[in-house]
Amino acid sequence: MEAESYNRLSQQDPSGGATVSHPSSERKNFDVFLSLGGKDVRYTFTGNLFNALRSKRIKTLFREHEYEPDDDTNISPSALKAIQTSKISIVVFSPEYASSSKRLDELVAILECRMRTNQLVWPIFYGVEPTDVRFQRGRYEQAINRFEERYYSPERMNKWRAALAEVSNLSGWFYQKGHKYEYKFIRKIVEAAVQCLSRYDVFLSFCGEDTRYTLTGFLYNALRREGFKIFMDDEELEGGNQISQKLMGAIESSRVSIVVFSENYGYSTWCALSQITNLEGEHLSENEFHHESIERIVERLINIEDEEAYNNSFPCSNDSYGEQ
Repeated sequence: MEAESYNRLSQQDPSGGATVSHPSSERKNFDVFLSLGGKDVRYTFTGNLFNALRSKRIKTLFREHEYEPDDDTNISPSALKAIQTSKISIVVFSPEYASSSKRLDELVAILECRMRTNQLVWPIFYGVEPTDVRFQRGRYEQAINRFEERYYSPERMNKWRAALAEVSNLSGWFYQKGHKYEYKFIRKIVEAAVQCLSRYDVFLSFCGEDTRYTLTGFLYNALRREGFKIFMDDEELEGGNQISQKLMGAIESSRVSIVVFSENYGYSTWCALSQITNLEGEHLSENEFHHESIERIVERLINIEDEEAYNNSFPCSNDSYGEQ
């Protein structure tokens, strides 16, 4: 069996073989919901995967710190909300995954979200055979038997069994330790996520050549050097033309919009964008040198991104999200 991929018969191909839409009208706050998985991989493989996703500016929800409450509790509202507002859910199945009822409840919620919104769900089988997950064999059988001995409700356990069978039939990845370099395996997953998400960090809006080859051009190059993915439309549109579907898609898929208001900006009504930057405004006189202002804008974007990454890595409330 290939160590890099498993079961490509499903419609949702992690390698990018199919385009999947997201018909849900609910706003997606995150690119990826990364399920914590078992403790046997949380501080090694899963943590390394999170870091690799973050390095590609993929907005990933991953709680590094967690509490240790009673395992026999329902999935928390914050965990459910996080799943529903993510574009992709990545679930790492390790030998210890099925030992937690909370993780199994989380898996049920992920697959229910997939059914309702066509959310992408990518299983990663790390050190465990997909067939062991599907048929609950080995460590998975032992875990399920322990739950039966503790008199868990048949309805709840049937949902777990159905979820394990369903997710093991989805397209994903299989990794066996010692067969491949782990960093190369992680890189494959991240590349698939980048290709699938295909969105921009910054939408750069301007109008006319009065800034195209000065401030706007300099700002574009400075952001590119810092690794930001930028959409900048160079097509000339006559005043009054409606905004194109291409531009609207770029606006909606960008995390931040920067609008350069110049003398020519008001000549085109399509320049009135639906999103504006959440940065403080920069006012430049005609004779002011732009270098320092550009540095300030780039620095603010980096700070915003670092703050988002911090907030997405740690618990924001004392509820049961991320618990066993």
